[in-house]
Amino acid sequence: MNRIGLSCTLALLSIDAMAAQFKVKIVDAVTEKPLQGVNVLGWFSNDNGWKAWTESAPEYVDNGVTDRNGKCKLSGTTNTGKVGFIVKKPPSGYYPSPNIRLQLPRNVFEDISGLVTGGPEELLRLDRIENQIPLYVRHVWAPRNAKNVVTWDGTNSILKYDFIMGDWLPPAGNGKHADMVISTHLQVGDTLTIWKNVKDVTFYDFISQIDFAGKGNGLCEEIFENTRSGIKIRNAPDVGYQNTKTIRVGRKKRKQGPNILPTDYDEYDKNRCYCFRIRSKFDDKGNLIEAYYGKVYGDFKIGAHIEIGLDIVKFLYYFNPTPNDRNLEWDMKNNLCPKPGRIGQPQP
Repeated sequence: MNRIGLSCTLALLSIDAMAAQFKVKIVDAVTEKPLQGVNVLGWFSNDNGWKAWTESAPEYVDNGVTDRNGKCKLSGTTNTGKVGFIVKKPPSGYYPSPNIRLQLPRNVFEDISGLVTGGPEELLRLDRIENQIPLYVRHVWAPRNAKNVVTWDGTNSILKYDFIMGDWLPPAGNGKHADMVISTHLQVGDTLTIWKNVKDVTFYDFISQIDFAGKGNGLCEEIFENTRSGIKIRNAPDVGYQNTKTIRVGRKKRKQGPNILPTDYDEYDKNRCYCFRIRSKFDDKGNLIEAYYGKVYGDFKIGAHIEIGLDIVKFLYYFNPTPNDRNLEWDMKNNLCPKPGRIGQPQP
C-alpha cells in the first residue's frame, strides 16, 4: 500500500544548489482524518564534491507542524535531489513513521528555466496504537562452531528450534520440542576454468528447507517493500500457513558476453516478514482448539560457503506465549525474553 504523499514546488537557485519546498499531509490511517499539530522533520541532501571523500555530506534540515488540514511545508536546499522526512514524535496514540526517503525526478532537478510546478502528490498515514502487549522477542544468531550450534558434516546440517523455550534442541541447546527444523543440503555443480588465472571455480547451491511439521502449523509470508507503516504486523492470520519454506544460497553462473562469470547469491530479502503458527491442536471435527503464534521480521538469513559449509543462521522473532492469542503488537518495553540478543531499534 502507498502510505506517503507529497506535493512539491521547486525553484533552481544555481547550478550548485536548488531550493526545494514540499508539503506533507498526514492523516489517520483508519479514518483518513487530518492530524493537526504533528511535528515533522524534513531533510535535504547536499553533496560537497571531492570533500565528500573525507567529510560527510551536509544536510539542510527544516521543521514543520501540520495545520488543521494535516499539512505542513518544508523548505531547504539540495544539489542532489534527495529529500525526506520523518515523524519522530507522533500524537498520543500513534506510531512514529519510518525515515521516508525521496528522490526528485531528474527532469525536475535539471530544469533551469525557473519555477517548476507539478510532481508527485502523496500522503502519509499514521498507524494507531491499538493493543500493545509484552511479547517474547529474540534475535537468534547461530554462527558456525559457536557453542557447536551449527553442525556441518560436509554435505548436510539439521537444526531444530523450540520457540516456547527459546532455544535450539540438543546438541546445540536445551530445547525440548522441534517447532521448526532447518535442514540444509549442499548440491555441487560444475567446476570450470573461468580465466587462465582463475581456475577450478565450483558452482554450488546450499538448499535450506525450513519445516513446521504438523497440521495447521507453518509460515505466512508477506513482503513489506518501501513500506511507510509504523507497524508491519499486528495480528497473525487464522489461515494460510504453509508447512515448508525453501531458501537457497550459493554460487551460480552469470553470462557476460561470451564469458561465464561466477556470482555469489542468496535469497535473503530484508523486506520479507512472516507470521508463524506452532503446536496446533484440533478436535475430532477438525476445529482448531489450541495454537501459538509469532512473527519474524526481516527474513531468515542463512550464510554458507563451499569451503566451510553452513556458516550462519540468523532471524529475529516475536512470540506470544498465550495460547490462541493472535495479537503480535509488541509494546516495545516489556520483553519476556531474559537474553534477547541484539534486536536493534525496537519495532512494534
